Amino acid sequence: MQAFLLIDLSGEAVFEQPILAWLRQHRQGIATFDLDTQSDDMLQQYAVRLLQETAETVVCVKAGAGDLNRLMPLLEELLQPNPDRLLLLLGEQPRLLRILQARPSLRYQVVADEEELKEVLLKATLT
Repeated sequence: MQAFLLIDLSGEAVFEQPILAWLRQHRQGIATFDLDTQSDDMLQQYAVRLLQETAETVVCVKAGAGDLNRLMPLLEELLQPNPDRLLLLLGEQPRLLRILQARPSLRYQVVADEEELKEVLLKATLT
């Protein structure tokens, strides 16, 4: 894993995501980035470029009431087949889960909580 992108749909205003701090401690050298539904277009474009230009990327989508439609350019990139990308769904996300299930070429995994997420991240090697 070379990069980790956290997409937070929880709607909570959090300046520093604890999972990012944890990841920086346990997997040095990993590029980390996070955004939410309030992120502006420039941040979304940066996230899209990160996905396009970085091999071995793990993307975690944290469930919540946030409007997934506000992140459409990023979502379009996430739905492109890429064997070096793993999508993790943290929490209940029925709509996104149905979208992923309809695309068997995408690698994804549902994680129940942050502890399970940490276990997956410690083991994450995509190639």
